[in-house]
Amino acid sequence: MTDSQFFGQEKILKILLKIAPPVMLAQLIQALYNIVDSLFVGRYSDSGLTALSIVYPIQLLMIALAVGTGVGINTAMAARFGVGQKNKADEFAGVGTPLAVLLWAIFALMCWCIMPAYAGMSTSSPEIITDVVTYGRIIGIFSFGLFLESIWTKILQANGDMKTPMAAQILGAVTNIILDPLLIFGLWGFPELGIAGAAIATVIGQIVAALAVMRKALRKSPSLSVYHRRIAEIFRLGIPNILMQAAYTFYIFGLNLILSTFSDQAVTTLGLYYKWQTFFFIPLGSMQTCIVPVISFNYAARKIRRCKQTLVTSVVFGMALMALGTLCFETIPGPMLHVFTSDPRVVEIGSVGFRFIGISFIPLVTSLIFPVFFQAVGQSLKSSLLTVVRTVVLFVPLGFVFSRLGLTWFWLTFPVTELLTTLLGFEFYRQFLSHPYVSQAPLLDKNQSAAIIRPSKPGVIVTIARQHGSSGKEIGRLVAEQLDLPFYYKEMTALAAQESGLDKEFVSGINKNAPKVLYNLYLSTKAVRLAVMAQHRIIEKIADNGSCIIVGRAADYVLQDRKNVVRIFIQTPQEYRIRRVMEVYGDTREEAEERISTVPIKPVPHIITIYPDVAGAMPEIMILCWTLPAV
Repeated sequence: MTDSQFFGQEKILKILLKIAPPVMLAQLIQALYNIVDSLFVGRYSDSGLTALSIVYPIQLLMIALAVGTGVGINTAMAARFGVGQKNKADEFAGVGTPLAVLLWAIFALMCWCIMPAYAGMSTSSPEIITDVVTYGRIIGIFSFGLFLESIWTKILQANGDMKTPMAAQILGAVTNIILDPLLIFGLWGFPELGIAGAAIATVIGQIVAALAVMRKALRKSPSLSVYHRRIAEIFRLGIPNILMQAAYTFYIFGLNLILSTFSDQAVTTLGLYYKWQTFFFIPLGSMQTCIVPVISFNYAARKIRRCKQTLVTSVVFGMALMALGTLCFETIPGPMLHVFTSDPRVVEIGSVGFRFIGISFIPLVTSLIFPVFFQAVGQSLKSSLLTVVRTVVLFVPLGFVFSRLGLTWFWLTFPVTELLTTLLGFEFYRQFLSHPYVSQAPLLDKNQSAAIIRPSKPGVIVTIARQHGSSGKEIGRLVAEQLDLPFYYKEMTALAAQESGLDKEFVSGINKNAPKVLYNLYLSTKAVRLAVMAQHRIIEKIADNGSCIIVGRAADYVLQDRKNVVRIFIQTPQEYRIRRVMEVYGDTREEAEERISTVPIKPVPHIITIYPDVAGAMPEIMILCWTLPAV
């Protein structure tokens, strides 16, 4: 079944039920990874449990740096694969391993140096400070497994291998779960290491996961001369993800600092909430992952009704699942806390806090799904803004304000934050629905109007690239008429839409809709890559059918290896282009100047400079055509 058939026609619930279970299984194992650490450490000592809560933000920061860098590599590779540049994609993969080692060395040094001061900021207990330094330094100094596994996983995923990384993560988590009791309590002849044993089990699990993906992910290192350019692009693409992930680090750290003014047990309570949260959020997390390709494809196909249906289905399904979490947090907070600790003060604080937090689970569904929805439809700014508002603007400031009223009122931070984020998400969704691409979409899914490739006699193929406003399209049409050849411009959009199942307007706008600073990020999205590859295939098919004139759509690049291709670039003086754009599009001068500045000059073998006499360029183009095999 093709993407068009699966994402565009299959029942939404059936799609989610098919692709969600593997994701859910991997996330379940990862949840157990975190929970088991706390479970055994809590049985060993209360101070160790508090230490885990304090170190948690550092672990999140480490994961943000490792995974965010991996996302940068994955995005750069996907963008290159999207335009057929496999060699350049491999260069990014080759840079990945040395970069992972460098990041590990920096983070390990940082953890060794700052851990005592960091522990002192979060608690005044000497015993807890000792545990924080012990656990934090071990997971920081030996974090090379996490950095390598994160980056190698993204390399494999860029190549379409999803199974190997999932298996590696499961293997690493199982290793950690098995080693935890052995190293913490000293079972079966192992030494009793306490919280150090938990840290060692964690890093061994990460190393095992890295070894499981190493063989498939290792790539030859490219020339040193390209390193600075590739690393710069990796971080340019990865920093947004790093910052979004790091936002969770800082808000949890901020909440820890606020709670530390009450007691160490209050900090422990927050840490235990996040352990249980991880477990209860598995269905919601898998839902977030699974709806992205469904919404992305149908938005690109302009099947807005299916986008809405996917959003509603995921929200209803998520709320039904999270209602179970609410029920547990409201009715059995004490037994949930006793799973990890026997400290009566932690149970007392948590029994109140968990009930406040449980109220937040229903609005939390929409506050987390809306950012994913906007990411899927290409509105990354709205997606990022929702995350920043939730984690930075609301959580810590509201936590501080409510904490002034007392510890009990502090927990009101959670439902208020989720409710306000949800309201902002609904406002962004209202704006989304009013956008012309959405509001003017057909109510019913429509079939694309049929377009055909016209056969022609063997001979030369002319590709024409041009500056915006240089009349390149008119020149191409005139040359096609003079040579009696098929002419392709808008026709390629219709053909590519048929090929991919996407909407003609989306395919037509894949270049002009790409923000300059996010161009490779835009190219890496599944729907855009699908559209780009469909265009490439159509251009190849057109060229296979004989002589023709092709304007735009990077045809000169797609057909660069063919010998019977004349590649022409048309340029004109800037003032002529400004006047032309104002005349054709009705733009103001300022708008015209902005339009012509967005299209860079692409050097090709034959550059023709023309002036207002469009027809004057034809003889030169036709002479170039006739120098190759006869048309």
